[in-house]
Amino acid sequence: MRKGGNSINLILIVVVSAIIGTILGKAFSGYFPILNYGDFIGFGPATLDLNIISITFGFSANLTVAGIIGILIAIIIYMRL
Repeated sequence: MRKGGNSINLILIVVVSAIIGTILGKAFSGYFPILNYGDFIGFGPATLDLNIISITFGFSANLTVAGIIGILIAIIIYMRL
């Protein structure tokens, strides 16, 4: 990571570019079907019940080739800023 870089900017750029990459991948999947190839990663919901409060944790993401390309472009853009 670069000296003095802001990690919040990196996370924001990566998330936005992954979303844009996935949207573009779905839009152009008729022409380039490989862009829409991917799989879900994550884990299902796990509940912590403390009788006073109940907290549910979970994470899932649909990672596609277009999303990975978007993430790589975002990292390159961030390093050049």
